[in-house]
Amino acid sequence: LGDKFHPIALVGIGLGGAVICNLLMPLLYPSVYIMALVWGVNGFFQALIRPPLGRIIAANYDEKGYIDTCVWVSNSSQIATVLTYLVIPLCLHLFDNNWRLAFYLPVALGIITLAAWLLITPRICNSTEESTPAVEEKSQEETKGSESFIGIMFRSGLYILLLPVIIHGLLRDGITAWMPDFIAEVGGLETGISILTTAVLPVFCIFTVILAKKICARIGSDGKSSGFFYGICTLSAALIVILLDHVNSFTFFVIVLLMALITGCMHGTNHIFITRIPGAFKSVGRVSGIVGILNAITYLGGALSPYAVALVASHGGWSRAVMLWV
Repeated sequence: LGDKFHPIALVGIGLGGAVICNLLMPLLYPSVYIMALVWGVNGFFQALIRPPLGRIIAANYDEKGYIDTCVWVSNSSQIATVLTYLVIPLCLHLFDNNWRLAFYLPVALGIITLAAWLLITPRICNSTEESTPAVEEKSQEETKGSESFIGIMFRSGLYILLLPVIIHGLLRDGITAWMPDFIAEVGGLETGISILTTAVLPVFCIFTVILAKKICARIGSDGKSSGFFYGICTLSAALIVILLDHVNSFTFFVIVLLMALITGCMHGTNHIFITRIPGAFKSVGRVSGIVGILNAITYLGGALSPYAVALVASHGGWSRAVMLWV
């Protein structure tokens, strides 16, 4: 949709839809099944934001500006995650555990953001890619938007990335989802503290995404850069397996740091898959579509991770689960 329709409008629809879904959640309680359905629709609306945003950024910046801006878009999401971990528990504490605030607060912020987006963005941003250099203009205009995604994926070699993209989604979202349980069970901490401890992950990820940008620039190859991050993850997970047989306060601290390192490396890899690689498709007008496809494949891995980790852990404990990460 982001390649075919006005991207600024699509982002606005995504924001507006997310606001409505958050507003409905407290009103629908206690109809849990309807709440789950609405939250799924909320996921669809949020999916309308990042791909067309990639197209808008590509249309307004050169290659370096595109990468730099996407890094800060990604980091803004991590900052919001940290604020969520801190602000929501504080609101629950101050307002007698009124969980509805966890939805009404995003509604208020969403309305402000939506108004700013619709009023300001059209004045300061191009909504479509600028024309390419004259030498390439004719051939690219003939190709632009006409070739199927299947054709583009095979002609560019993008299909080779699909399995690594799934795996990075499984590692990134799997560790994030299971870390509170892991900390509670292995470290013996109560659930509230373990959830708060996971706030270290997005903080760490902010720095790793910035570092990933520098590493990619130094190595000069997206494939080798992502391989570098996967190598660090492999070694870190293998070390966790060893340390799990010798858990004490110090080794547990090291294990949590290693888990944060794995998640950070996967966010660095995500920078390559969701930012750097789609930017190369600006000339054929498919930035939004490539962002969307690679994001969808990432979340396929993210959707598989809770089941895969739970299945392996239930049959062999956390050591087996971490071996899956290896």
